[in-house]
Amino acid sequence: LVATVLEGGPAAGDAASRLGLAGGPACVLALAVPGEETEPSSVEADLQRVAGAFALHLAAVHPRSAVALVGGVVYGVIPLAGDGEGVDLRAVAVAEEFLSRIGARSHVVVGIGGVAGGPAELPQSRADADRAVRVLRTRPAGSRVARLTDVQISAFLLELGSAMAAERRVPSGPVARLAAYDRRHRSQMVATLRAWLDAFGDVTAAAAATHVHVNTFRYRLRRVGEIGGLDLADPDARFAAMLELRLRAMVDQPTGEP
Repeated sequence: LVATVLEGGPAAGDAASRLGLAGGPACVLALAVPGEETEPSSVEADLQRVAGAFALHLAAVHPRSAVALVGGVVYGVIPLAGDGEGVDLRAVAVAEEFLSRIGARSHVVVGIGGVAGGPAELPQSRADADRAVRVLRTRPAGSRVARLTDVQISAFLLELGSAMAAERRVPSGPVARLAAYDRRHRSQMVATLRAWLDAFGDVTAAAAATHVHVNTFRYRLRRVGEIGGLDLADPDARFAAMLELRLRAMVDQPTGEP
């Protein structure tokens, strides 16, 4: 029934009624565990345990909720009181309470979809939750719970990077020119640019991060501008370079997520 509700279609309304989710706003929570380097059977067993534990947790805090393991993701649908701004913060609290209960060793991450006004909008809430989970699975540290609204830009970048990787398209631009120069001359132009951007333009900090003298770093940075045709004083050019660096990393090391 939960899968029917999440997928939408003619039978979704009846399934929602049978689950007690036909009236009022609700949202979808998606729970996943990192499994890229784990045996599929082990991941499946972990997910089954998570699904059981999450169902028990929701039964205590949201009696009209529903939980199911669908396509390698544990989904929970919970009703929400009201439809004003911030109503989904209750879902965040529920997710954080659950993670606190099961402990840090589980490595579960939880994506939270947008508030659905009725059963017809639950598939979109599920899609939002899936996108949020995908972002969380690429972050080895940090928050384990996120609404799509919290990570939407990161989600856009992941989707763009995945599309480019699927089409085997490598971003072109100043960073591509620097990378080509590095391959020919065994230099560190891309690393220099990345360190400078990561340090928000602080040459001293960037030089320390790359283990070179400040004057050496300044020389390399000047060469970055010359070789890449990059105006480092232009905010738009800096943003484009940061985006190109991020996309190149995604294309070189795709996440493998759908």
